[in-house]
Amino acid sequence: MKKKKLDIFNLFYSGAAVVILIGVIAKLLEWPAQDLLITLGLSIEAVVFGVSAIKYVEVEEKQEVATEATLAKVADGLGNLATNAGGIGGNGAGDTFVNIQTGASDTSTPIAPTSANSLKVASTSYPDTTTKLAIDIQAPTAPIYTSQPVEETPKSVPSQIQISAPSNNASANASNTLWQLEQLDILSLSKDLFYQPDWNRLSTEEYNHISNLFKTLFNKKVPTKESLPFLAQFPVKIPVPEITELELVGPSTLEVHDVEVICKAFEVIKVTNFFEHFILELVGPDIIIRSKQAKETIIFGGEDEAILAHCQSFYKNELIVSPNVDCLKPIIKLKDQFLVDYLIQKVNIKNEAEFISLSEALASKQDDTKKKLFNKFKKIKYNTQNDAGYVYLKTLTKLAATFADQAIAQDLLNSIVEIQVNDNLTITFADVVNSYADTIYFGPKNEYSVVLKDIFLNGELENLNYFNLLIEKLATDGVANKSKLLELFNLKEQDSKKEVFNKLNYHLAKTNTVAGGAQLAFILLYKQYS
Repeated sequence: MKKKKLDIFNLFYSGAAVVILIGVIAKLLEWPAQDLLITLGLSIEAVVFGVSAIKYVEVEEKQEVATEATLAKVADGLGNLATNAGGIGGNGAGDTFVNIQTGASDTSTPIAPTSANSLKVASTSYPDTTTKLAIDIQAPTAPIYTSQPVEETPKSVPSQIQISAPSNNASANASNTLWQLEQLDILSLSKDLFYQPDWNRLSTEEYNHISNLFKTLFNKKVPTKESLPFLAQFPVKIPVPEITELELVGPSTLEVHDVEVICKAFEVIKVTNFFEHFILELVGPDIIIRSKQAKETIIFGGEDEAILAHCQSFYKNELIVSPNVDCLKPIIKLKDQFLVDYLIQKVNIKNEAEFISLSEALASKQDDTKKKLFNKFKKIKYNTQNDAGYVYLKTLTKLAATFADQAIAQDLLNSIVEIQVNDNLTITFADVVNSYADTIYFGPKNEYSVVLKDIFLNGELENLNYFNLLIEKLATDGVANKSKLLELFNLKEQDSKKEVFNKLNYHLAKTNTVAGGAQLAFILLYKQYS
């Protein structure tokens, strides 16, 4: 049954607060006793704060933990755990036991622990002695062994450590795991330990190789391969570290075989973000591993030479080329078509050298990929008076000549190329009339005719000359042969009557005029006989 008890201290300072509040009210309302009341209230409040300053807090006494020397023996003996973990409770009379919490030893028969939460670590006999070493981990409920001095084992005598399986009650009670980790200072121990149970699938040679690499590169100790099955069943779970916990000692040189072993080891544990933290690059003939900088991205060294040369020329500090080792490609994200698309998206078209380099690198790619570079431009204007824009026109025409489908190339050029004849005149493909005949005939016996000069009245027939001059210039500069260029610019064949009809309508719409005279006659004859 619960009983109510008056909190004297709460009554004390709450009552003091009431007095001072009354004093403040008295001061505001100018009561006769205002000075007495407010002085009394403030005095009581001062006493309250003085008493409140005295307070006792509970402090836990620091418990003794395992010494570094003891932990070192535990760590050094992990390699032999698998072969020496067979005995459960197999400690006979005369064995020596060491309490890992206190460091005290006992040569007598151990007393059964009062708590079920115990883990006993016992060693096999040292050579030339009958003494056995055991480490007992248990909740600090009561002393287990009486302390007696133990002879120090000579450093030259190797020790083997055996950890016997806990009792069923200890296994069932998992709440002590954290306490055991704290007592063992296992977190401090695991800073230098890189434990990956799945590496048991590596061959012994590969495992030993990766162990040596981790010691050299990251200053991390990898448990021996023989101890992995035991550690996987150890009642105190050893933490499995993430790759983010790895830090390189410094840049190091690797061999190709080293890279292959690293790839396989990380593939086994399904790590695919290796290059988010580290860089593998060729520096001269050497493969260097180093930490990744913020703006760096790794690309595969087996890409097309033209793509790699482009990256090295314009993104040397951003795109780092990996060694051309096949096992690296699956874990590199920016590769193949993704890399090409990235370069097209990133290209600075105002930089002529970068644009030309990328265009040449795309020459061997698919038509759809090349189209993406064309789509970076709305129009390309070539000025015949000062050659402005010629470099871009020349580069895209050269790329268009590499298209597998020339119809696509024609459409792309037709949509973006403009020729600036003078300050007042700019023409496109739609302004060109490609007809070498001066007269167009209609009727079954060609009895009707219309002269082209009477149809196109604004000098449209001269536009063909500007494109012919451009084609001659491109052919001279080695972009492609003249026949290929005529095909690209859709000038290889003369315009049909239908194309002349369409271009006449285009020019009428462009000049916002109505057909009359010969233009009207041509339209009527075309509709009559076509």
